[in-house]
Amino acid sequence: MHTPVDESFPALLSALNSTRRAILTAPPGSGKTTRVPVFLKDNFPGTILMLEPRRIAARAAAHFMASQLGEKTGESIGYRVRLDSRVGRNTRVEIITEGILTRRL
Repeated sequence: MHTPVDESFPALLSALNSTRRAILTAPPGSGKTTRVPVFLKDNFPGTILMLEPRRIAARAAAHFMASQLGEKTGESIGYRVRLDSRVGRNTRVEIITEGILTRRL
């Protein structure tokens, strides 16, 4: 599956490797939510936290990304929201809500 945001991956990788910071802007529906975290998981070590303000959207994004990888939610892609989480010891991308982020900080 190829989305418009995929074209920005080389520049994103270059920016993150050189400055460890990047701002990615793209129109709605270009794949920012579902493609960028998977790209980062494949190109950087450690856990990637993705902030998604709504619980339903966090769950839906995690389910979609995991299904695209042929996995169940909680394997390499998981989520944490109030009163529910699907993460495991191999989870590399965690989609979290603002409340979970606040508690972690």
